[in-house]
Amino acid sequence: MRLPLLDEAFRARQRYQASFCEENVWWLLQSPELPEPRAAVFVSNRARTVATWGQRAAAGNDPIVWDYHVVVLLPGLGVVVDLDDRERVGWPLREWLAHAFRRGVEPEFRPRFRVVDGEEFLASFSSDRSHMLDARGRPRAPFPPWPAPFDPERGMNLLRFVDLDDPIAGVVVDAAGLLRLAGR
Repeated sequence: MRLPLLDEAFRARQRYQASFCEENVWWLLQSPELPEPRAAVFVSNRARTVATWGQRAAAGNDPIVWDYHVVVLLPGLGVVVDLDDRERVGWPLREWLAHAFRRGVEPEFRPRFRVVDGEEFLASFSSDRSHMLDARGRPRAPFPPWPAPFDPERGMNLLRFVDLDDPIAGVVVDAAGLLRLAGR
């Protein structure tokens, strides 16, 4: 299996909208540039407060605390693809875990991971972007220029993926479990 060149040129070719990592991943999972198998990885926890380092949105003021984040895992290669990382797009899994998360943070800031096979994610995920509207119905961040990946039959189910107690899809693991899943 050959690793694609995951550089700034790769990043520039991808559909990307800040604050819409789940949609960015939805598109990445369809990219012919990435080898199979592929998986979507939701990063969250019960408190929905994960401290994450190296994110572009933090602008160097690390960590940023996300309610959730989504990346692509190439399990056969043990590589994470994160379009929101400010240092690089592709990381060996173990290096990404050390870069993005820190040991010793308070329990409410520690990550857990929902790993969903790419095909399963594409077949089951649906978002109408309503989670990005404020109380007055205005967008909290600029919406992507493409249509939302919304399927009326499935309804809005993004927050079910973020809820790590919901059995919607995939498996939920800690960092050690994520390494085991990728054979690392």
